[in-house]
Amino acid sequence: MVNQKEKAIRQIFRRARQVAPAVVFFDEIDSIAPARGSRFDSGVTDRIVNQLLTEMDGIEPLRRVVVIGATNRPDIIDPALLRPGRFDRLIYVPPPDFKARLEIFKVHTRKMPLAPDVNLEELARKTEGYTGADIAAICREAALLALREEFKVRPVQMKHFLEALKTVPPSLSKEDIEIYDRMAKQLKRISGTIQRRESMMIS
Repeated sequence: MVNQKEKAIRQIFRRARQVAPAVVFFDEIDSIAPARGSRFDSGVTDRIVNQLLTEMDGIEPLRRVVVIGATNRPDIIDPALLRPGRFDRLIYVPPPDFKARLEIFKVHTRKMPLAPDVNLEELARKTEGYTGADIAAICREAALLALREEFKVRPVQMKHFLEALKTVPPSLSKEDIEIYDRMAKQLKRISGTIQRRESMMIS
C-alpha cells in the first residue's frame, strides 16, 4: 500500500514532465505531507513526504511544471515543503466577503427559477462566514424545499432560502476565521525566515 502511494507520486510527476507545461494540483495535501515524525506509522508517512520532496527538487528538474497544494490545515504540513523551489508562495484564501458571496449566489441560482421576492443581496448579507460550498448547499436545499411543497418545477421563494439557512450552518465560526488568520500570518513569517536562511547559505 505504501509503495503504491510512493509509486503514484512518482508517476504523477513523471507524467507532468512528459506533457509539460503542466500543473500538478494536490487537494488536501496535509493528508499526504504532514510534518515528518508527527505520526506513529513506522515511517510510512515520512517516506511519502520524502518522495514528494525528491520529486519537487530532485535530480531531474521540474521545467514548466507548476505544483500547487491546497489545505485547510497548513499548521501540520512538513516545514520542508515551504522552502524555496517547493511551495514557496503561500496564498491565504479567506472566506468570501459580501461582494463575493453575492456573486456565488448568482452563479448557483443562474439556472434556478426564482420568485420575484428573492433578494440575493439580503441573502449575501445573512451569510457572513459562509464558504462557497456552504452557499451552494443553501441553494440546493432551497430548491429541494420548493420541490417538496409541490412535486413539480416551481419558482424558489425567499422563504425557501431562509428555511435553508436554518438547516445549513456556516462551516467556519468567527473563532475559526481568527485562527486561520493567525496561522496565515505565522506561516508567512516562517516561510520568509526559511527563504532568508537559504539565501544566506547560498551567498
